[in-house]
Amino acid sequence: MCQAAGPILPHSFLFGHIITIAKISIKNKIPREGQGHWIFRYIKREYPEIAGQGIVYMDVWPIGYPMIAVYHPDIMAQFTQEHSLPKFWAMGKVEFGPFTGGEDLVNLDGQEWKQARSMFNPGFSAKNLLSLVPDMIEEVLIFRERFRKTAAYGGVIKLEDYTTDVTVDIIGRAVLGTRLETQNKPNRLMATMKSQLGLIYFELNLAKQLNPILPFKHRRYNRIIQDELKPYILNTAQNYEKIEGPKTIVALALKSYVNETQDYAARGNIPPEFIDRIIKHIKIFMFAGHDTTATVLAYIYYLLGNHPDKAAKLCAEHDEVLGPDPAAAADLIRADPTLLNKMPYTIAIFRETLRLFPPVGGSIRQSSPGHFLTHPKTGVRYPTHGFMIHSSVSTLLRDPEYWPDPDSFVPERFTLRDETDPLYPAKNTWRPFEMGPRNCIGQELVSIEIRLILALTVREFIVEGAYPEDALSWMGDKAYQINKPELSATAHIKDELPVRIRSRK
Repeated sequence: MCQAAGPILPHSFLFGHIITIAKISIKNKIPREGQGHWIFRYIKREYPEIAGQGIVYMDVWPIGYPMIAVYHPDIMAQFTQEHSLPKFWAMGKVEFGPFTGGEDLVNLDGQEWKQARSMFNPGFSAKNLLSLVPDMIEEVLIFRERFRKTAAYGGVIKLEDYTTDVTVDIIGRAVLGTRLETQNKPNRLMATMKSQLGLIYFELNLAKQLNPILPFKHRRYNRIIQDELKPYILNTAQNYEKIEGPKTIVALALKSYVNETQDYAARGNIPPEFIDRIIKHIKIFMFAGHDTTATVLAYIYYLLGNHPDKAAKLCAEHDEVLGPDPAAAADLIRADPTLLNKMPYTIAIFRETLRLFPPVGGSIRQSSPGHFLTHPKTGVRYPTHGFMIHSSVSTLLRDPEYWPDPDSFVPERFTLRDETDPLYPAKNTWRPFEMGPRNCIGQELVSIEIRLILALTVREFIVEGAYPEDALSWMGDKAYQINKPELSATAHIKDELPVRIRSRK
């Protein structure tokens, strides 16, 4: 292990901090499948004086990498906002290596990342995304019809499956400009992508690491995905001028190439390395874009079902912005997508849900020799080289030091304008999309999707959790976040969130 020079938990020469973490897990009855990013919250609870110093050095070899868990929001800002450090090497080389080779917008660094971000920024701009809302509406209306059919027969469904399907279809429209029809039938592209995601790993996983067939599977899946995506890229490049109306995210990313290649015939001969690079970016967009949005949307329905007073306020806002007839909402939004910008309480519900159930536990970075993090109050400097630096965002988002009544669903926090109000979010504390130049490029797309879907459904349906009475509860909830290794390292919902859907009429 690298030499730690700062706050450290009780340590074993042979087992590092694994025994300490195991004891914390047993004492707090953390479920076996419970999402791993919450362990940092329990560490802070068990060792408040150590974690209260802002960071904790941790040794979890051979399961994971030597790391620094960062708890203080202003220390997080030092390596994500004030000086954006590179992503930790294992993300691109180990976790996403077989998936994208680390050559994607999440894992690239330096000038390559800047060029890629610049290429995709226009497509992810709020103005462009709002122009794509009419296409998104078609997919949301299918989702709404599925809700109607479910409400009619009254059975239990797995809500996360439904929200995943609609977000995949919206991503297909926004990124590729095509109808993937995942809500209607199996989709080869997404089925292959999910199969490949089930093979990736970040920390110790002997079953995968020692599997000799894994490299062959990755090659096969990469070939299938490339065959599925390549026609969209070629068609967009060759027919760019013929595309009527709004441009998709990929179309705008290809704009510079199209402008440089005026010969239409030549556009069909895009350099293979350029196509490969675009495909890797698309893969990470489709993975991150649908995976996290789907779980957040499902949790919103669940929380609204548990808090009818909040649901009533949300419905009242939609009545005010869209009129009292829910059936007219789709046409009104289609005619004027900027109506989605007039829903502050809807946005507050979105933000509060992300605070309670962040899909990703935080960012992980690395530093060069001689780099230090400094506690903003004490001035103590902590060396970082050789460690994986982890911003423990999930812990921060429920930290009572910064969030009064941290485990309660209080969307009103995000409607306040008075900075002296105790509920007003403190600086640097709300960061589920991270902050700084490496913040999530797709956060505006997620926000627009959520606002649109809620605007077309919440006034018509009530969603009620349908867990068995004796189902295990953790962190005060049966719908707790779990690890789902067959999909990815992001958080999912226990049992895909079983619910019943009722009509409000």
